[in-house]
Amino acid sequence: MTSFNDLGVSNSLIRELQKDDINSPTRVQVKSIPLIFNDSDLLVQSETGSGKTISFAVPLIDAIKPSGVVKALVITPTRELARQVAGEFKKFSDAKGLGVAIVYGGASIRRQHSEIREADIVVGTPGRLLDMIGRGMLDLRAVEYLVLDEADRMLDMGFVDDVSKIINYTPSERQGLMFSATMSGRVLKLMDKFLDDPKKIMLDNKLDSKLLNQVYYNVDSNDKLSFLVHYLKNSGDGLKLVFCNTKHWTRKVAGFLKKQGLRADCLNGDMSQHLREKVLKRFTNSKFEILVATDVAARGLDVDDITHVINYDLPSDPKRYTHRIGRTARNGREGTAVIILSEPDYSSMDRVMQEHRDVIERRDPGDFKHLDFRKNRRKSKKLFKAVCDKCGGRARLPFKPDGSRPVFCSDCFSKIKKR
Repeated sequence: MTSFNDLGVSNSLIRELQKDDINSPTRVQVKSIPLIFNDSDLLVQSETGSGKTISFAVPLIDAIKPSGVVKALVITPTRELARQVAGEFKKFSDAKGLGVAIVYGGASIRRQHSEIREADIVVGTPGRLLDMIGRGMLDLRAVEYLVLDEADRMLDMGFVDDVSKIINYTPSERQGLMFSATMSGRVLKLMDKFLDDPKKIMLDNKLDSKLLNQVYYNVDSNDKLSFLVHYLKNSGDGLKLVFCNTKHWTRKVAGFLKKQGLRADCLNGDMSQHLREKVLKRFTNSKFEILVATDVAARGLDVDDITHVINYDLPSDPKRYTHRIGRTARNGREGTAVIILSEPDYSSMDRVMQEHRDVIERRDPGDFKHLDFRKNRRKSKKLFKAVCDKCGGRARLPFKPDGSRPVFCSDCFSKIKKR
């Protein structure tokens, strides 16, 4: 087995890693660290939770000497991820005396400016970095290492222009490192702008089926919240992460769970930065067990003890589903990924099943108590039937299947033609 010593990591830094119970490198670390030590520009595709932060943090910490001049810049798409990355740098570089500053919107720019004055490493989000550059608060002329973390997410969030402007403020003679959970034409186009003849590491984003159990339960739309409560109350101990597609539903779901006696809270972009950080810290420290979040808000969440990831809403993009469930079954631990499915999710489920059909098991929801969460519940509409052309399955619909709206089979999730 390859060790950190084999990769050329200093003994002093190895001791710091061991204090955090990091004793052997992951696959992405084994492949990345020697290339970074060798001054190569690097493009890495590796899934969330694979240890990529250590992949670039370790060689940078070993290479940089304390000077109070910014030598390394790490750009992340979200504040939460910036905090997590900066936390790793601070933890492992403290003994060496490196200064690490974190910059992001929603916090005091004066305090951040004060930290930058003594920083060797800066971690930040594009908007605030560009703002501080424009104000003359951040000088990048001495940068030797430039890292783009989660480049695919950076592009999804529309930061490509800001990132390009920031890159233009750095020297042309510097080492570029780019990490992405997925690979696309847009990521490769950014690579061409940012990296010089890079080495490429492409690791399959395959989830370990021996550790990760993927299941789905098909229920009526009006019963999703009731089933979620039933499932959570019978899922045992451990941290659970529940994903919703909108900020409104994170609040609604978390509030309903609290009313049912469950220890839950929500995380979304409408919350102040201070409150989001407080919620993340409480969840990480197991002060409550159930976090209901959107994809963006949970992007920087790095917790190894999550036992269940529950998709209350399914994302339209199957890659986002893969990102979500990659937050459980980490570091040799078992985990469960759950989909609570109803008719509006069928089109998204069809796309997810194209990539995960062989590993997602259908489970019978069984009997559970219906909990009425609406004050003025409307009378149930008449349900119409449609028959699937592919498998013969039947769909029950609150509208007449006349071809004006798409209909998806509840068994195979294929699109049903007009019947």
